[in-house]
Amino acid sequence: MNEVVRSTAITPEQLAVLKGSEWFGALEPAFQEAVLASSRVRGLASGETVFHRGDASDGIYCVLSGAVCFGAIAASGRASIVALAEAPQWFGEVALFDGGARTHDAWADISSTLLHLPLRHLTKILADDPARWRQLGRLLVRKLRIALSLHEDMALEPPKVRLARCLIHLLEGYGARKAAPSCSLRVSQERLGMMLSLSRQTVNELLRHLEQEGIIQSQRGGVRILDARRLQAAAQPSS
Repeated sequence: MNEVVRSTAITPEQLAVLKGSEWFGALEPAFQEAVLASSRVRGLASGETVFHRGDASDGIYCVLSGAVCFGAIAASGRASIVALAEAPQWFGEVALFDGGARTHDAWADISSTLLHLPLRHLTKILADDPARWRQLGRLLVRKLRIALSLHEDMALEPPKVRLARCLIHLLEGYGARKAAPSCSLRVSQERLGMMLSLSRQTVNELLRHLEQEGIIQSQRGGVRILDARRLQAAAQPSS
């Protein structure tokens, strides 16, 4: 990645995005100040790598703009996407806890800006107050809860319910956003299919049904939510 500017020069707009993070916003002021003082703002071009599977941990990241994909890239160039992170989602904390390698490839889906808290600085921040590990644990546990829920959905729920829940997760930034989410999602049918282990044709058919019900509107490269309440209802299994 190309380093652009240190966090001391973070723009007011970027700071507002960061404070919109449910996790960051809940940190004590001293912890927030330590994170800001030790982080760097980095820009990525579309397709640029954040880290590779197997890399050693280099700290944690927050998406300030754009989007980051997580998955694997085969030698043929074919990509498998398991998740998509947008502002103001944090990522990279798994390797911090076990000292292991990165579990997935991560790359910029579009031109993006990230806040990077390097491992050496994060380690010092945590050593200064070990109670802060509990706050980092909140990031990890939230993702574990979501992963277990998605695994259960894959086994038990029909594709329509899984798609509706996926759209809700994307709207809410997987629970990372404090502010009310936007009603538009920039995610292609192909990406949705990869994330849900469904064919693009199946995703297209399911979206068409939701559109006919007046719940969503399909757009080029994305989906607009017209009725969030009914989308929530569609995400519930039928009795």
